[in-house]
Amino acid sequence: MDNLSKDYFLSYQRNWINDESTLKIYEKSRRIGITYGTSYRCVRKCLRQPKNSKFVQWVVSRDEKTAMEFVTDYVAMWAKAANVLAKGLYGDCVEVIDEKHGVKALVVEFSNGSRIYSLSSNPKALAGKGGDVLLDEFDLIEHQESLFDMAFPCITWGGQLEIVSAYDPDGSEYSLFATLVKEAKLLGNPRDFSLHSTTLEDAVERGFVEKVNEVKARKGRKGETREEFVARIRKGCRTIDSYNSQYMCIANSASGQQAIRSIDLTAAKKEFFILRLHVDGNAAVSDIIDPSCEFLTKPDFWRDAFVPADKFAVGYDVARVNDLAAIWIDSCTNGQYRQTCMLTFKNCKFESQKQTMYAIMDALPVVGAGDETGMGGPNCEALKTRYPDRFKGLNFSSVKTELGTLMTEIFEQGRQDIPLTPAEIGADLAAIRKDTSMNSKRIFSERANDLNPDSHCDMAWACAMAKYAGEKIDNLGPCAMEPSKRPDRLSLDEPKDNLEFNGRDDLASYQSVNRFGGY
Repeated sequence: MDNLSKDYFLSYQRNWINDESTLKIYEKSRRIGITYGTSYRCVRKCLRQPKNSKFVQWVVSRDEKTAMEFVTDYVAMWAKAANVLAKGLYGDCVEVIDEKHGVKALVVEFSNGSRIYSLSSNPKALAGKGGDVLLDEFDLIEHQESLFDMAFPCITWGGQLEIVSAYDPDGSEYSLFATLVKEAKLLGNPRDFSLHSTTLEDAVERGFVEKVNEVKARKGRKGETREEFVARIRKGCRTIDSYNSQYMCIANSASGQQAIRSIDLTAAKKEFFILRLHVDGNAAVSDIIDPSCEFLTKPDFWRDAFVPADKFAVGYDVARVNDLAAIWIDSCTNGQYRQTCMLTFKNCKFESQKQTMYAIMDALPVVGAGDETGMGGPNCEALKTRYPDRFKGLNFSSVKTELGTLMTEIFEQGRQDIPLTPAEIGADLAAIRKDTSMNSKRIFSERANDLNPDSHCDMAWACAMAKYAGEKIDNLGPCAMEPSKRPDRLSLDEPKDNLEFNGRDDLASYQSVNRFGGY
């Protein structure tokens, strides 16, 4: 196998394979043959051991499937190339190494007694263990700190710790892996790691494309020049950040930075009251609207809900089953937006949502905008027809960047107030991410709301559409809003708990909420 390493691998692979340092770390591009080289190194170490060896190589991968592939796709291949027999090459030898926590490992045992244990990334699995340790794709492992803390003591008696990874596309700037690399590169290497770093473009300069072309030729496919290969990879990446993190060894957040900066989002949070409503659909087949939504379709409900204002802005994000439909309402005074209501629907009929929007538009001096693409088309078309001067349908995919940019600018300018609670609203806004595309254009994407798993930034995009309506639509047109006859309405500036209820089950009629001192 030693001759194979001299003639078969590229220079950066050979450098890693032949490095016998106690601590090694490799930041790498995706898919440039490093797992190929590390698996070869693991097998070669085992085969170099004397007879009746007790040597153990631990290989920790991000999940069970990857742990299985390391054995069946790589270790088995190198054992065959070396013409040696070993038990467990088919992934058929499994050993429980932590009975308390149910941790199992695939075991390959060679004739000299040396073994490779391949397992998923449970830090507890390494408790009390010894030997050499390889942490593969370390930056994709969730509990990096715990795993490193458990792995390091394993090498006390002359072992070796190797850490290999590309950067996590969901964000790596402050991960332990990125920190260890930064220490080794820029901060005097206090842990004495042997640092290896290979970008895609480094690999190409060292002959990687020619290796790829050899594989393509065996499959009857046309090869590429080095320039064509790199250009194709860059073109295939969704953003510059994704190319940098996955291929150029730059720790960043390929899925985007938080669009609304934390400092701006924190500044927007104030202690005031909003009306927080969520309704689950309960319509029978014969129902035109959901019974749970009936109270929302009454203009008097919305007329009595708020302290009168000169202008309100509403954003309507349409959904039916998988996501939440969301209606965000702001009061608008001198260019300042303050949220007054957050309404969400789950599994509610489109007619229920449309009639609710009719009631809001009839009751308040409100301008509105909604997503008219796809399933939102019929409702937004009806709203545009009924309120031509006050409601605008938006082709969301076409104006998404404009919406995201407008919303972030308003938060940066301190012109949006949101309540401290419920916290799910702030979490939804924080889940909007921004990227830079390969042609240097800004794009926005969504992540899950940690506090409301049903929302995938549905509330946040409703907020963005409310901003569009407030900034772009001037003509309020006729409106039926009148001063409320109820003297007990709650001032929106008065700090109180937000009111939350879920349809008819919690609200026999909206007037029953009078016990809270009104809305």
